Amino acid sequence: MRSKNDNSVAKNDAAVSEIHSLVAGSRSHLSLAAQSDCGRRRKVNQDRLKIDVETALVVIADGMGGHRAGEVAAQIAVDCIPEHFAQSYGDSAHAAAECLKFALEQANAAIFAQALAPENKGMGTTAIAAHFSDNQLTIAHIGDSRLYLFRQGSLEQLTHDHSLLQELIDDGFYTERSSRSTGMGHVVTRALGIKATSQVDTLHCTLQEGDLLLFCTDGLSDLVADWQISDTLREFEGDLADTCRLLINHANRNGGRDNVSVVLARYSAAREG
Repeated sequence: MRSKNDNSVAKNDAAVSEIHSLVAGSRSHLSLAAQSDCGRRRKVNQDRLKIDVETALVVIADGMGGHRAGEVAAQIAVDCIPEHFAQSYGDSAHAAAECLKFALEQANAAIFAQALAPENKGMGTTAIAAHFSDNQLTIAHIGDSRLYLFRQGSLEQLTHDHSLLQELIDDGFYTERSSRSTGMGHVVTRALGIKATSQVDTLHCTLQEGDLLLFCTDGLSDLVADWQISDTLREFEGDLADTCRLLINHANRNGGRDNVSVVLARYSAAREG
């Protein structure tokens, strides 16, 4: 356990947020915005984001480790995952979930190898990789970065945290609400690079017109309650870039004790004519 290609777009600057259009198959469309911020207490941003247009892939990683090691781990993840996914998905008939899992496993091996260097000792990273194909969304994830679905005014967490606190919630020691007041530091139970092999979860979702997806690191989910996230998405869903900024501002106003990164993706079916 640890505490905590040319057509791709990586966002890690606090002041820059950019809308991207991504055609995921011939009958669907995604509008995306992404922003990452160092927060108020950290000097280095160890979060990494990547949007790969060619493979219709979104990757978010939250690195951990001393000095700049977490930054190294997260960068390896967002570089390796799209590369290995493209190779696997493009050269075989394997399902997207298998290819995503393979890509995260390859990233795990690369990070674990780099962690053998003294300056990188103990590094690792969370990761979420999501592939879009028409109205089908496939996800592979490890760690406690999250993916939420906002549909018809209701917020649902799609991923399940791999953390000690989540295990205690699952075992009935805390409720989701009471867990926020425990003061327990984040201890992830799974991450890329901390062991020779990784245990990755996969899931699938069929998207509907107007669905909004929120990818975030725990710098957001730790400091901004689900009800506040939901209210923010409901009020500002017309402008994704402004919504990214507002969510990050909420986290910083609530203490900003960690790096915070957000990707928002809105799905719509292509119109005929």
